[in-house]
Amino acid sequence: MNDFNAEYAAVLSTRMGREKISLLKCEYLQKAKALSESDAKNLVSRIGRHYFDELTRAGFPEVEVLALLLERDGEQLNAWRQAVDRIRAECR
Repeated sequence: MNDFNAEYAAVLSTRMGREKISLLKCEYLQKAKALSESDAKNLVSRIGRHYFDELTRAGFPEVEVLALLLERDGEQLNAWRQAVDRIRAECR
């Protein structure tokens, strides 16, 4: 499930410009701001500590990195739901 490694995060952080981060969906930024400290730690551990560390070291604000992680978490959850729906449809 955790497909981010340190190498990928380093490449991503150098290629990703500020304009990409600023285009984050407003809903993810609001959710990131509303996260408690323990929820933020859980999110980072679920998605990838290296990814978080590389982006924060690259100078991105923590709240924007958390918003990216929330977006990634949502994408993974949607992919999982689609896979489960496909399996259920095949079993019928």
